[in-house]
Amino acid sequence: MEVNKTILITGAAGNLGTAVVEKFLSEGYFVIATVQHKNEIPAKQNLEVVELNVFDEKACRDFVSELIKKYSHINAAALLVGGFAMGKLEETTDESLQKMIQMNFLSAFHIVQPLFSHMKENKSGKIILMGALGALNPAVGKNMMAYSLSKSLLFQFSGLLNAAGKELNLNSLVIAPSTIDTPINRTAMPDADFSKWNKPTDIAEVMFEFCEGKGSEEMIKL
Repeated sequence: MEVNKTILITGAAGNLGTAVVEKFLSEGYFVIATVQHKNEIPAKQNLEVVELNVFDEKACRDFVSELIKKYSHINAAALLVGGFAMGKLEETTDESLQKMIQMNFLSAFHIVQPLFSHMKENKSGKIILMGALGALNPAVGKNMMAYSLSKSLLFQFSGLLNAAGKELNLNSLVIAPSTIDTPINRTAMPDADFSKWNKPTDIAEVMFEFCEGKGSEEMIKL
């Protein structure tokens, strides 16, 4: 299959990440997939798997710089690394808040900061961030305070990116799903109606449509 575009996917070994990697490979993209441990994803054609600590600012900056030298043009990035924690306000500590911000916001920020400059130079690019409905619904979010606060930063961040890239064909999208249908979530909520949950393959399809310029939304609730 002829490769026509390149996408960077972080958190590529997770349940969602695996579906996203497969979708973009099937559509002719060259995929650069970051993982914690390289053997988490089997080798495939048009796939480069890289171990990366997305919480390390310098490591991410150096990584993106090397990618640009190697591939010249990174068309898109889907930043999927994240974490979850329950906890009301009275249960939220500085440590728990900082951990959620690191996992859900800084893990994306560290990649976007150097990559955005590259995309501005090329006058094109697509950035995908993973929000959460809980961050938009206070009635739900109040029971997961640190998580909701950390995810809310992504919505603001995406808006700022879109403002900065408005005249450059550079767009950012926040996808805000409810529960994603994964084995972990099924185990945690065995009595739930799984048919109402978001399938990773459906989310991957939304990402692909955005990267192909088939939607102008800045946020999609699922």
